Amino acid sequence: MAAKKKSSKAKGRDDRGRFAAGNPGGPGGAQRRACEFRRAAEEAVTVEHIQAMMRKTMAMALQGDLGAARFVAERVMGKPADAPNLPEQLAIDVPSLRAIEDCTNAIETLIQGICEGKLDAESARLLTSAVQARMKAIELTELDQRLTRVEQAADRAAGVAR
Repeated sequence: MAAKKKSSKAKGRDDRGRFAAGNPGGPGGAQRRACEFRRAAEEAVTVEHIQAMMRKTMAMALQGDLGAARFVAERVMGKPADAPNLPEQLAIDVPSLRAIEDCTNAIETLIQGICEGKLDAESARLLTSAVQARMKAIELTELDQRLTRVEQAADRAAGVAR
């Protein structure tokens, strides 16, 4: 059974199946159309139109329209900056992290805080990650100190001074 081949010229394509010249098809077609609309709107609106709209909105704002007041204020002064996210004080006491045991105790405290509802999951995740990083730093420092002592002992045994 032979399939009927449709004419590619009817679809606006060339002999190789690609879009023919002048065919607005493809993924850029919708974007190009939106740009044309935006350009047409920009050409239709004049500075005088914008000034008249702002005068009308200002009059509405002065009559108590809060939406108009907000609109004018945002256009004149800019949108207000978002309030910064200030960290909240934890509802649990995390011990000082000076030794591996302190880190272990801190993780136990975090687990207890989660179970008691004093700590949300995101804060617990962040704090656990910080405690683990501190624990790793302590382990590396202790390992470096032990390695230095071993090397010094080996040098003393060999009669070499460092």
